[in-house]
Amino acid sequence: MTYTCDNTLVSCGCGYNYVQLTSSRIVGGEEALPNSWTMIVSLRQTSTNRHFCGGSILSDSYILTAAHCIDTDSPGDVIVAAGMHNKSDENAVIRRVDQIFVHPNWSQPEYLNDIAILRLSEPLELAQNSMLTRTCIPHVHWPTDIQDYPSSGTPLATIGWGHTEMDNHTSSPDNLHQVQVFSIDNNDPNCTRSLYNKEIQFCAGLSQGGKDTCQDDSGGPIFQWLGNRWEQVGITSFGKGCAVAGDPGIYTRLASYHHWIRSIVNDNDVRPPISYTCDNTKVYCGCSHKNVELTPSRIVGGEEAVPYTWSFMVSLQHRSSNSHFCGGSIFSDSYILTAAHCVDDETPDRIQIVAGVHNRSDPNGVIREVDYIHIHPDWSSSSMERRHDIAMLHLSQPLGLASNPLLARICVPKVQWPNNVETYPSNGTRLAAIGWGNIKQDWTNNSPDNLHQVQVFAIDNNDPICNKSLFDTQVQFCAALYEGGKDTCQGDSGGPILQWLGDRWEQ
Repeated sequence: MTYTCDNTLVSCGCGYNYVQLTSSRIVGGEEALPNSWTMIVSLRQTSTNRHFCGGSILSDSYILTAAHCIDTDSPGDVIVAAGMHNKSDENAVIRRVDQIFVHPNWSQPEYLNDIAILRLSEPLELAQNSMLTRTCIPHVHWPTDIQDYPSSGTPLATIGWGHTEMDNHTSSPDNLHQVQVFSIDNNDPNCTRSLYNKEIQFCAGLSQGGKDTCQDDSGGPIFQWLGNRWEQVGITSFGKGCAVAGDPGIYTRLASYHHWIRSIVNDNDVRPPISYTCDNTKVYCGCSHKNVELTPSRIVGGEEAVPYTWSFMVSLQHRSSNSHFCGGSIFSDSYILTAAHCVDDETPDRIQIVAGVHNRSDPNGVIREVDYIHIHPDWSSSSMERRHDIAMLHLSQPLGLASNPLLARICVPKVQWPNNVETYPSNGTRLAAIGWGNIKQDWTNNSPDNLHQVQVFAIDNNDPICNKSLFDTQVQFCAALYEGGKDTCQGDSGGPILQWLGDRWEQ
């Protein structure tokens, strides 16, 4: 079966080449197509250059692997080789390791918390090398769904340069191998003999044996297909023999470690910003006083915007205190677009908007009072579903867009109804979210004075990340990073999320 994804549309889990996976017999596997699994790396002994374990690329500077692979090693003992099909390829990208993070609760002989992260001494520079791809890690509601992710019977792909025969004396292959297996129910008798903790481990294989990971595959990834990308659901941990009937392989359940991974990685990669150039003399909306420069960095986990690059952004403030409480965007000289939940408890005389500012406390901002609030008629403040969460504010005095270069109107989409609405923006589209909201994942008041921005991606309506919170795909969509760490937060509500159309930004 062929699995095709577009690595220009998704931020992770998509190789340079398509994957072709057959129901063949790593042990009982088949050679992978070259460059189809560009998320995998080889861990090697520095002294001998010998491959001993697999791993996967979390980010420019971090590698995910199994704790048992490196728990007795120092950073100087390990090198990482990436971007190759043949593990002896002289053109592989080689990096040294400068720090090893083993899970603090790692323990043998049960192989509990068998997970570790390596920090590289030099970034991989993923953006410059199409043969390198970051892996996607699951973000699952804890603890409700953890034990069932991946669900029983899910077809999975495991990859590695480990042994392809059950005889330990045979050599492992030079070329990357792959095999399709299936996740097995936690309570299956074949699993319970080896599964010590079903919250942090799962088993996969075939009940009749013949397919499995083996020696030197440890630390490597096991993936499920999500329709447009591969998601790493586990790390190869251990097994009794290789591909033995009744003894499936045991894998570290990656869904249990999302927060630990983020606490280590924290997306420290330093990458150059991308500049988005538009000419506001040629387009009537979606183009600011200055060009946007957006770094693929970590709003929560965002970066400060270049001043006056988002001229359509406004701050909604309480008139009594001049305190920011929500964002909004300039629809026209006299109208502001925002979220219904921001203003459904407000009266016009309590609100003012501040436009044309980078710092929300700038005394030179354009301040306008509100004389009418239009809330969508189908919005219900009593519902947790937040359908039709949209409102418009009518200003008491026009903004004077034509005479102020620091102000710009937003572009709104014109999409054929209803055929294309549910898929706009399309899955994987790069988006920019902006706001003065909190930049830390807590409820303390730590919102910045200066405008922040972050790059995220539109996520498929049926993705498990989305479908537990998405109540109506015609009027809602979700966006984030599959690996987490980037999002909007408290105080960003009502603000715009935008896509780049080549010559302007569209909200």
